[in-house]
Amino acid sequence: MGCSEASGRQDRRHSRPDQSLQSTFANRYHKFRRVHGKLFQGRYKSLIVEEDTYLGALLHYVTLNPVRAGMCHVKELRDYRWSSYWYLMRPASRPGFLDPTGALTTAGKLSDTPQGHRSYENYLQWLNEDDAARKEMAFDKMCRGWALGSKDFKRELLQSEGLLKDGTFERLRMEGRDLAEANELMWENILKRGTKAAAKTNKDIANDRKSAAWKVWIAAELKRHTSAPSTWIAQKLNMGSPQLVGVYIKRLRRDLEQKPHSEYQNFISKYTE
Repeated sequence: MGCSEASGRQDRRHSRPDQSLQSTFANRYHKFRRVHGKLFQGRYKSLIVEEDTYLGALLHYVTLNPVRAGMCHVKELRDYRWSSYWYLMRPASRPGFLDPTGALTTAGKLSDTPQGHRSYENYLQWLNEDDAARKEMAFDKMCRGWALGSKDFKRELLQSEGLLKDGTFERLRMEGRDLAEANELMWENILKRGTKAAAKTNKDIANDRKSAAWKVWIAAELKRHTSAPSTWIAQKLNMGSPQLVGVYIKRLRRDLEQKPHSEYQNFISKYTE
């Protein structure tokens, strides 16, 4: 028996108790917490946040985290050491890289002064007690999703390098509700581009016939590049029965095989600009 083989077996023997201990701990943790999956998964959340209103709401949300957790009251936040709020109340102690005054700005353009700090504390007290205000700021969505912002902001993110490349989901890693939202944003983007390429408007979608050629062109692009269901396409393009969407697209492809279609080619040219 070679030394390397003996060493490998010895390493495996020593590793088994550790693996067994880790497995036992994980199983008992899952049973006690009534959870499943990787240990401690989902504990922290990372969101891409749109500036101004959405970023301000997130700043207030994070500041109030210790209060929601029952670790302190709003009046005690100023002495809660593990928060940037502590530095907000103590300008002289702030490190050079930290500027926590954005919360003051979004709370009503408050000044970075003792008076402004007191006003912000009162603002947090009001926010902590007002359910309607928290709902308006989307506090309930702060720990969900992949991005926090307007639909246009999210659509631009999907089109940017690193999230959506060349119209595909090659670099996109989402599941469940996040993926469903990203999917629909992508479908809406293609619908918008197609409508613009065909020089049509929402009024045309409502008034033109259900089998209008330009509607079929857009539907064909949606089917070619996305997983958009016929039900969604038929509703958005006012094409009637979802079953007819497939019929119209098949007819278009058959016609294109038989002879060139200059208007269609012109549409594709503008669509892909």
